[in-house]
Amino acid sequence: MNTLATQLLADDACKVDYDNNNPQVVQAVNGLVSYEPLYLASCLKDNDGDYCYANAITNTTSAGVDAYPFFLPLGMPMISGSRPTCNSCLQDEMAIFSQFAANRTQPISKTYSGAADTISMYCGNAFVNVTAAPLKGAASTSTVPFTPTISLFIMFFFFLFH
Repeated sequence: MNTLATQLLADDACKVDYDNNNPQVVQAVNGLVSYEPLYLASCLKDNDGDYCYANAITNTTSAGVDAYPFFLPLGMPMISGSRPTCNSCLQDEMAIFSQFAANRTQPISKTYSGAADTISMYCGNAFVNVTAAPLKGAASTSTVPFTPTISLFIMFFFFLFH
């Protein structure tokens, strides 16, 4: 997927559109480079053998908040004031994401720290690694927002094909 993202950013492909923040191109590149952390997180299972992502999106008591962290790798921040369920799924998911957060080429480099701070506020300081901040010189925190349709399609694709 990283190779496809690189090809998309070539001068003879979509580089100009990407540099001009064309939302469709930015979303496509972010989706491609985010494949690995999304794949790893979407494969997580809880202690009962159920998929964490399926639990997160079907947990009606959390009003959808448990699904928010799954969108972090795409560059989508957690909504301020979100109170996720503090469980092993969230902890394992954030452990995966922290490994990618320091890589400034990953969209999660812009969203991990804020999410980790929010989660720590509700789940305790030792629950997630809050030190996986973006590397110095990481991309700015201003991003081109994703449309929910594109984001949900990407997550559906990952969940369906593994």
